[in-house]
Amino acid sequence: MRLKLVALASLFGAAIGAPASAAAPPRRAAEGDTCRRLPAGQRLKLSLKPNTDLVDLVSWISAITCKQFIIPGTIPPQSKTVTIVAPQTITAAEAYDLFLTALESVGLTVYASGRVLQVVETAKIKSMPIPVEIADHG
Repeated sequence: MRLKLVALASLFGAAIGAPASAAAPPRRAAEGDTCRRLPAGQRLKLSLKPNTDLVDLVSWISAITCKQFIIPGTIPPQSKTVTIVAPQTITAAEAYDLFLTALESVGLTVYASGRVLQVVETAKIKSMPIPVEIADHG
């Protein structure tokens, strides 16, 4: 299944997740951490290649949101591609919303499993266990 979300992002030539302003440089938690940890509200220019495959899309959003994802081998990443165009700069939160919409457009969603998010087929979400938390009021 291939679906393009028509956009202009790839025409801008900016690096994936590049901050839109030259304000403070992105912080890194530790050496080797690719997480950009953008300050709340900082805007970035989206630049993903056309027909971005699932692994590249998840890697991009993981780097700017610092969320951890699992993509099961049952989902062939090359079979799920999207083209996202976002001509304005966006925040990390807006990028995450765009990411979720892109996943939805190809029949995927994310499911929280502990501290990580699993990419799952939307049709299979009904069979996923629903986590239950009970608050201790005593």
